[in-house]
Amino acid sequence: MATPRKRLSMCTKHMTKKEKIDKQQAEKRLKVARDQLKPPDFLPDIAKEEFCRVAREAAGADFLDNLDLSILAIYADNWAKYIRASEAIQREGLTYETAKGNIFPSPYVNIADKAAAMIMRCSSKLGLATTDRLKLIIPEKEEKPANKFIKLLDA
Repeated sequence: MATPRKRLSMCTKHMTKKEKIDKQQAEKRLKVARDQLKPPDFLPDIAKEEFCRVAREAAGADFLDNLDLSILAIYADNWAKYIRASEAIQREGLTYETAKGNIFPSPYVNIADKAAAMIMRCSSKLGLATTDRLKLIIPEKEEKPANKFIKLLDA
């Protein structure tokens, strides 16, 4: 399996000037504006705070842009659901007892599990973990040098 590509700033490999310039140009072609990266109005306050926190942190690493708005909104919304479900579990416990004495898992456990799964999927797509960010860099096609023995076959 090939190793994932890294951004130029993260590369430790010795590169020629041409390789560095080519890599810089490839990274520039992938960049989109960041001017619309604001939390949507439908998000609850706690989700807006998480949205802004992630956008602010990502600005330093320069890897989120306008095209990530919807995924980031889904991530922040599920973050809020997870927090609310966790608070409810803390208040009410992991299980509840019916009038007949049967014990069932709290519905908030299921909500927290689904929200956590969605958070993990979105964070992977957004590159919120270092390993995920490295996977997001699109490899450029490398040109193979022409076979120098082809000339001998034509003779």
